[in-house]
Amino acid sequence: MMDLPDPAGNRPAAGSGFLTARVASPFVLSDRWHTGRAGSSHCPIRSAIDRKPDSYGTFIHLELKRLYLCVHALSWNYREAELADLDDAGRESRFGMGDHWPGRAEQCLALDRRLRQSHFELIRSAAPDDGFLILESNPDLVEFARDHLGDRCVVCRLPNNLEQCCQALGPAFTAELRKEESLAREIRGGPVAAVEVSAWGRSKAWAFDLLSQLNDHGHTFDPATVQVLALGENWVGCGATFPIHMGRALGLSRPIRRRFDWINPDWSPMLMQSEVVDQDLEMAEHVRLFIHKTAEAGPTYGRYVAQFWEGLRGLADPPHSVELEFPPRSVTECDLIGWPACRARGLIEYPHHHFHGPMTMHAGCGAHTTHHATLAMASSELPLEEFRTALLAGRVVVKREGEA
Repeated sequence: MMDLPDPAGNRPAAGSGFLTARVASPFVLSDRWHTGRAGSSHCPIRSAIDRKPDSYGTFIHLELKRLYLCVHALSWNYREAELADLDDAGRESRFGMGDHWPGRAEQCLALDRRLRQSHFELIRSAAPDDGFLILESNPDLVEFARDHLGDRCVVCRLPNNLEQCCQALGPAFTAELRKEESLAREIRGGPVAAVEVSAWGRSKAWAFDLLSQLNDHGHTFDPATVQVLALGENWVGCGATFPIHMGRALGLSRPIRRRFDWINPDWSPMLMQSEVVDQDLEMAEHVRLFIHKTAEAGPTYGRYVAQFWEGLRGLADPPHSVELEFPPRSVTECDLIGWPACRARGLIEYPHHHFHGPMTMHAGCGAHTTHHATLAMASSELPLEEFRTALLAGRVVVKREGEA
C-alpha cells in the first residue's frame, strides 16, 4: 500500500506551503466525485454549485460544450533563453533537457515554437462555450488564455505531489483514496504499484480543483456530451498519464482526445520526426489506436508504427492488451528510438524469432504507471491499409498482472 497521509491527521497550518484555503473541504466522495472504477454512478457535474454574481449583481451560468486540457505545455519554449546559456550537461542537470539524442534540444525547441503558434491561435479562436483547463504550463500561455477566455480559463492550484494534494484536500480525500486502492487490489487480484496510486490520486485531485473553480464561476458541462481535447508535453509521459486518468475522474463518458500534433513527444526521436497517419481510432474498452509514418532516414526508413493507449482509466480499472494477427513475419516490436526490440537488447534480428504474425500489444497508460504502450513497426513490404486493418481487428483483453 502506498504511504499516504493519515486521514485522521490535521490539515497543515497557514503558511505551510499547501494550498488549503482555496479548495473546498471537507471532501465528500459520495456527493461530489467519481470513483476510480468504470461504471460508477457518481458524477461531479451533477452536484449543486454556488454561483457567484457578476459585477451587475446577476448570475452568469454557462454550460461548456468543449474543454481543452493543457498539460505542461510549451515547457521547452519557456526555458529557451536559459537553455541557450548552458552547455549540454548543464541543460540536463538543471532541467532534464539535454541532448538524449543528437539535436534533441534544438528539435524540441523548434517544435515548441510551432506549437506556440498553434496553441495561441487555438485560444484566440475559441468559441464562447469553450473552456480551458491548465496544469502548470508556460506562463505566457496561461496569461494569454486568461486574457482571452476570462473565467472560462482555470489553472490548477494544487502541487505535483500526492501527499501535498491529500493534505490540501483534507482527510476525507485521503480516506477515499485508500478505499480505492483496497478496491483495486481486490478487483485486480494483487498489489497495486505505488506509482499508479500516485498517478491516479494526483489526477483526481487536480480534476477536483479545476472543476471546483469552474463551478465557482457558474460554469458546468455535461460529462455525457462534452468534448475534451488535450495538448501539451510529452506524448508518452504527462501528456498521456493525466488526460487518461482525469477523464475517468471527471466522469466523462468518452476519453479525453489526445492530439499527437498538439503534444511534444520529447522522449522519442522516432516520434519527433514522424507524421501522424491516424489518431484516436476507437477500440473496445475505450482503448485508442494511433498510427504514424516514420522519417525516411535510419533507423526506421519510412516504416509505419502503431501504438494502443488506454482512453479512460481509474485506479480500479484493469489494464488492457490487444491480441492481433498480422501476416507472417510482417511486424516487429520497436523502442522509442526506432530500434527493433531485439536489436536494442543486442540480439540478431532473426525474422522467425522476432517478426510477428500473432502479436500481443499492450495499451499504454503513461510513464507514471507500470503500463507502457507497445510500439509495433510494420515491415517495408506491409501496406498501410493491411497494417491498419489488422490493428483495428485486434481483440482488446484484460492485461495479465505482471505481464511485461
